[in-house]
Amino acid sequence: MKTLNNMDENYHISKLSIKKLTLSIAILSAMIIGIFTSLLLFYKISPSFSMLNTLLATIAILYLSILLINFKINNIFMLNYKNKLECNTMQEELSLKKNKLSLLLEQAPIGIFYYDINLKILDYNPLFYKIFGLKEDIKGFDLNHLNDKKAINVIKSTVVDKGTKKYIGSYNFSFQDTKLWADLTCSALLDKNDTIIGGIGIVQDKTSEHKSQERINYISLHDYLTGLPNRRNYKDFMLKLIHEEKHETHYSLLFYMDLNHFKQINDTFGHSVGDKLLIEVSHRLKSLNISPSQISRLGGDEFVLVVPFISLDKVDAKNKGLEIAHQIKELFRPVFSIEGIALYMTSSIGIVIVEPKVLDINTIIRQADMAMYQTKRKGRDNISFYNESLDLERRNIISIQHDLNYALENNQLEIYYQPIVNIKDDKLNAMEALIRWIHPTKGMISPEEFIPIATESGLISKIGWWIVESVCKQIIDWQSRDLVNFNYVAININARQLHEMNFTQHAHELIEKYHLNPSFIKFEVTETTLIDNFAKTQEIIKSLNANGIELSIDDFGTGYSSLSYLKKLSFDILKIDRIFINDIVKNKDDQELVKSIIGIGKQFNYKVIVEGIENIEQKNMLMKINSEISYQGFLCSKAIPANELEMKFLKVS
Repeated sequence: MKTLNNMDENYHISKLSIKKLTLSIAILSAMIIGIFTSLLLFYKISPSFSMLNTLLATIAILYLSILLINFKINNIFMLNYKNKLECNTMQEELSLKKNKLSLLLEQAPIGIFYYDINLKILDYNPLFYKIFGLKEDIKGFDLNHLNDKKAINVIKSTVVDKGTKKYIGSYNFSFQDTKLWADLTCSALLDKNDTIIGGIGIVQDKTSEHKSQERINYISLHDYLTGLPNRRNYKDFMLKLIHEEKHETHYSLLFYMDLNHFKQINDTFGHSVGDKLLIEVSHRLKSLNISPSQISRLGGDEFVLVVPFISLDKVDAKNKGLEIAHQIKELFRPVFSIEGIALYMTSSIGIVIVEPKVLDINTIIRQADMAMYQTKRKGRDNISFYNESLDLERRNIISIQHDLNYALENNQLEIYYQPIVNIKDDKLNAMEALIRWIHPTKGMISPEEFIPIATESGLISKIGWWIVESVCKQIIDWQSRDLVNFNYVAININARQLHEMNFTQHAHELIEKYHLNPSFIKFEVTETTLIDNFAKTQEIIKSLNANGIELSIDDFGTGYSSLSYLKKLSFDILKIDRIFINDIVKNKDDQELVKSIIGIGKQFNYKVIVEGIENIEQKNMLMKINSEISYQGFLCSKAIPANELEMKFLKVS
């Protein structure tokens, strides 16, 4: 701007110089005429002054005058030429700046548009056109017709108030169908008098970022494997449910499902089969088509179905809960075919009737958990409703867990021994070590009560190793007093303990620690323990055998009773469960069954022990079937403390 002012000033100076030069020439001409006239008069007065001199003098004066005029003219032309050059340079600079600005707008990585004070679009750059996927020119489009009212208000504010306004949101322009997420920044346009004449808008496309965020949000709320809502989503759903107005009066239902023996499938066939099974389970659950409802996968093999506001009446809600639970059980009846493998699956279902006005979702979740575990304790593939007695039971369980920890650390646990004798002569053959807990205030607590709690809490392994070490100590004590008229002591091993890392090494180290012959120890495992992770169990048994430790199958006939694992696994003893003995005197089917099991045991060269012999009639019946077996039961002796066993059964070798 300063350069333009200078050029204007030089132009005015040039015009003034020309005027002055014209005046100077006129004055000079008058002077020449005057001088020439004076010389003529002088010549007349003084004839001696020649005409030639007069002419020369006139020419000299004229020449000097012409030089002066030429100098002035050159100065004027030079000034004009300079001004013209400066003007051309300025025009080139302005053109260059205009081209740069145009290029900047065309290649800017943001959409730019201009609008007048009436919110009519005046112009826009190519990226604005591209961002919105425009198919025609929209110059003149009235921004008041945008579908997004918030965006309109932001744009309007710039033609009312000076300053910059910003809005981030979703834009659905009426001139195209696609929904666009974008950042919009608008500013007022002012003239030289600082008056608002319109506005400029800058648009940045955020659709890709928004879709990425939506994907992140989806992943955070859904199970990656099945696509079902996850634990967080389930909690959010429950929070919304308890704050709904209908929750004031209506009962809702929550079904907590756990797949039975899923770990066994995972361990046997691999995680690929397990994952595909979970996906198929989710498909079957979704086929329930209960509306409204939400099915979630909490993780692992745990699923939850929530059915909101199912009834105004609690009894009706319970009946509908039973109906839905049976529908779920029916979904699991058809075989699951995964990678050509036929899998049969059942579930344990815990049901909570969500009371109106209950506002603590953690309480609801805890109740569902208790109901489901109650089902597992009842025998799996079953249904349990939550009731208040489960709360009392749960508190009792927590109390027992605490006391059991204390008992283990403070010698409140004791090993009792039940004799195993030959059926032919009642001669002592072996003993089974059984744990007992004498509570300081509650008295004797049955293993049937605290062993499941120890298993659930993870304390069972610690208790198991305490039993093994206590038995080792006791055998060494008996050996030191020559009380060794028995072959071995049987110790029950829990599945969790058997499958823990370095089980064989730990067992071997304990036996070595007390310099005990491993033949004095036999580990008893149930059929279920054998089948859970069969491949790993097979390796452990081989490793134990290599270290001189033999095993017996406990409770044979109550689990899978498969001849294939009897063939594949190396055992020494087979124990027949008491359920086959209770009616053996009168029930011919039981007699034949026991006879068959003993025959199987002998075929595999197993020693056979029958559990639960309580009267002489049962013993005599077994004698008729086979006299080369051993038995244990109340007929011989219940489990008794070590000192009592010594007095009744042990003899000096």
